[in-house]
Amino acid sequence: MGEDSELDPIKRINQINDEIKNLEKERIEIQTDCQHKDTLIKFDENKVPKVYCKDCDKLIGYPSDDELKNFLGNGNS
Repeated sequence: MGEDSELDPIKRINQINDEIKNLEKERIEIQTDCQHKDTLIKFDENKVPKVYCKDCDKLIGYPSDDELKNFLGNGNS
């Protein structure tokens, strides 16, 4: 019915889900250990500007009004 090397679809899905969980765990560990020294502003998937760590891409928060103006090119500097 199929080769031994092929997994049933549900087994492959379970394997993928396990890989996702392991990668998510690793991402959280990396972000937890990061010092978040350098940040940048970028838009999230909903087109909302937010502050992220440059090194680990962790969401830090929202930009201040001045940061947002500079990011959008409306600052006076």
